[in-house]
Amino acid sequence: MIGSDTYSVLDNAKVGKFQRRLAVTAALGPFTDAFNEFGASISLIAVGILFHLPAVLVAAATAAYWVGVAGGAIFGGIASDAIGRKQIFLYDTIGMAVFAVLSAVSTGYIMYFLTRLALGIFIGMDYAAAVPLLAEYSPSKRRGGLLSTEKLFFMFGTIATVVIGMAFTYYVGVLLAWRYDFLIAAVPAIILFGLRFDMPASLRWAKASGRKDLIPKILKKLHKEGIDIDPDTIKVDKPQTIKENMHEFFNSRNKKTIAYIFWIGAAYALTVNLVSVYASVVLENLGASSFFAEEGTLIIDIIGTFGVILTLIVVDRIGRRLMGLFGFVLGAIPLMVLIIADVYHVMTIPLVIAMFGLFFFINVGLVGTLQYLPAAEVSTTKSRGLAVGWEKLFEFGLALPALTLYAYIGLFYSFIYDTIMVIIGGIVLYLLSFETKNKTLEANAMRAESKTQMKKTSQGPVEETKKAD
Repeated sequence: MIGSDTYSVLDNAKVGKFQRRLAVTAALGPFTDAFNEFGASISLIAVGILFHLPAVLVAAATAAYWVGVAGGAIFGGIASDAIGRKQIFLYDTIGMAVFAVLSAVSTGYIMYFLTRLALGIFIGMDYAAAVPLLAEYSPSKRRGGLLSTEKLFFMFGTIATVVIGMAFTYYVGVLLAWRYDFLIAAVPAIILFGLRFDMPASLRWAKASGRKDLIPKILKKLHKEGIDIDPDTIKVDKPQTIKENMHEFFNSRNKKTIAYIFWIGAAYALTVNLVSVYASVVLENLGASSFFAEEGTLIIDIIGTFGVILTLIVVDRIGRRLMGLFGFVLGAIPLMVLIIADVYHVMTIPLVIAMFGLFFFINVGLVGTLQYLPAAEVSTTKSRGLAVGWEKLFEFGLALPALTLYAYIGLFYSFIYDTIMVIIGGIVLYLLSFETKNKTLEANAMRAESKTQMKKTSQGPVEETKKAD
């Protein structure tokens, strides 16, 4: 097995303080993302009034953040593979804090648009550094649970920003609430800089990138954490250029892996936003007040968070393939209930909250959490950042087209579309995926290659993969 002697201590370790601390510091990035992403919904009405904007420009400013995350993830992924996880992991927090504050004090539309775009770029970069770094230090048998912490903290951020937004809306009014919300969003980013400063760089990345100079520093920090690795087992690889790193991911023998990672981000983006964005609108159309619609959204988010907690507990037991299949296909059940309710005119506010909550429990809990796993698990160390960026490109890049589609076809047909789409999403994902639980990152990277290609090279990797199984 590639690097088995070097990484056996990491792969077989028990989850201790170091792994938990790294998981939390990595997951505070998604927490900040959720704070900004859902905090933007609080600002939609206010900026339109304050800056005298038509609806299309307000929507464009919202889209700017998502475009920024998608672009930042790709750029950050390439940079993460080229210059290291730690550099991006540490210094992107400064950009996150600065542009959260600048967006809060925006005095006009151009400033608001550009600061939201820049903030999204730094958030995207953080995903592409934090997820690979956490994966590269996670024990094989607990990697799924540790990576799931990313989604758990995203949901915590969602709940926090809704609660804070409701409080500020009540006390200072809608025209000021969004500014306070964005200012608070800078706080976790500032804290992150301090928490991440003393974290070790990735040993896997240093070895794969030929950074022999970093190895002693990394081993010294790991020793302080109670993790001792024999330096004599570490033989650094030949450095690669950015072009070579990208070719390691984008090549013909890797096409199924590329499709697998693409489909997770794309199918999730094309199904989750009906509930995540339109829940409050649906509740208001049924007669709920704005404040009660926000309360209903909060309940839905809390129910979804319990789905993430369940996944965090069981993901390393049931595996990724079944989790993805169930996460998509079972989501059709609450949607079909709402279709029937709409046909027979028995749609009520409690029913919508219950069914949207159940959909969130299933879809966000299983599929939303799955987003953070395959890209980090089935790629090589030299392309792991790019793989995460590839997934985020479609998760965020397709959000706006999905919302546009929902607005165009209306609520009833959106229910039908989502019902069909989650079933297709689950079946396609199952066909593209392969099981990665309890296997080392190196074994998974070899499994991602086609059997035909492995047979063409040598029998060694095939035998090693069988042993890893």
